[in-house]
Parts: sequence; structure tokens; C-alpha cells
Amino acid sequence: MNKQDRDDSSESESYFDVLRQLELLTQQINGLANNKGKIIFNRYPITFALLVLFSLVTISEAAKEILKSSGLFNNNPWFTLLIGLAVLILTGTIYKKLNK
Repeated sequence: MNKQDRDDSSESESYFDVLRQLELLTQQINGLANNKGKIIFNRYPITFALLVLFSLVTISEAAKEILKSSGLFNNNPWFTLLIGLAVLILTGTIYKKLNK
């Protein structure tokens, strides 16, 4: 093994060592944030549940308004029903395939 090969391998090892240290640091930070998040959620569960509910309703209303403004679904309830069923079947199929 010549000097160039040794320099390349030590450079590669130090690069992976830095990546490993960065990964460990990230895991530690995630652990701390996760613990703090659990504590806050456990102290205020109703507040967070209401915030989640508000967010879901807001997203639902926005989607409804976007669909209404397109005009495609205004006079076609059967078309809306068929699209909804197709999306449910598609997501169920994807879920089953990913679960294997």
C-alpha cells in the first residue's frame, strides 16, 4: 500500500467518523426534543387535541372550497362519490402493499 492509498483511506475513515459523530449528535438532539414534546403533550392534551381538530377542519374546508371553485364537482355528486371511493381504494391498496 503506497502513501497515497493510506492518505485516501485515512481521509475516508475520518470523513465517515465525522458523519458518525454527526449522526449520534442528531440522535441525542431528537431524543431530548422527543422527551420535551411528550412532557408538554402530557401536560396539555386537550389543548393539543383541539389544535389538531382545528387544523383538520381547516384543511377540509380549504379542500372543499378549492373543489367548489373548480366547478367540476358542483353538479356531479356521483362523480364526487366515485372519485372519493377510488381514492380510498387506492390508499387501501398502497397501505396493504407497504405493510408487507
